Amino acid sequence: MRLLCEELLEQGEVEEPPTPVKMLASLRGINDIQVIDQPFAGVLAPSEGGLAVMVRRADGRERQRFTICHESGHTLLPGFRQQRQYRCNGERTWLERMCDIAASELLLPKRFFEPRLKEGDFDLKTVEELSGVFDASIEASARRAVSLHEEPALLLVLSDRHKPSEKGREADCPTKLRLDYRVGHGEWPFMPQHKSASESGLSRALAGELIDETGSIDELCSDDIGPVHISAKRYGRDGRVLALVRRA
Repeated sequence: MRLLCEELLEQGEVEEPPTPVKMLASLRGINDIQVIDQPFAGVLAPSEGGLAVMVRRADGRERQRFTICHESGHTLLPGFRQQRQYRCNGERTWLERMCDIAASELLLPKRFFEPRLKEGDFDLKTVEELSGVFDASIEASARRAVSLHEEPALLLVLSDRHKPSEKGREADCPTKLRLDYRVGHGEWPFMPQHKSASESGLSRALAGELIDETGSIDELCSDDIGPVHISAKRYGRDGRVLALVRRA
């Protein structure tokens, strides 16, 4: 998939960011991109004379750009014309994971992203700058930064919420900052989803503080890992906390 995306970038003569995602989509036969109200982030379907991509109106421009690249990724795999393709928040199948890889490779090409990543510190300030350069979301840029960092690194995404076992008892159980998911590069211990981070400095990020310090995330891990450097900040209306973590 990565090689196919490199070939597509070369075919489109992409020489600098941000990636012209609609032009790349057109090279894959996508001649109609619609912004509509729909429950799915994206849909790829046959249209008159080619293919159409429908992206969700409620999503921001950066996420819509990622979705267009994701749907373009479907066209790089066999059998995509046999049925409609949907990008949603359900089970992450092999097919959907491959198309997310394609979206990352096309929207945040390694040839442009990696050199810029090395120029700055591995923190959210650098990620925010890269997000602007590549016209991509903070979250997608942070995931890419972790995957291309030279040393072991983590992205933690957390939100203030109840855990699933508290359903029906919300009034009696206060919400806590809990782990939604993690993306890791290198060796890290297991981190259970929904684990609370109430005792770490990450809770200060939820309150609006910018965290850039040496601390601990041992409460989230199956095994203690000792001191780590944490760069964390709250983003968006839903108050999600993103944290970049590397060994101290």
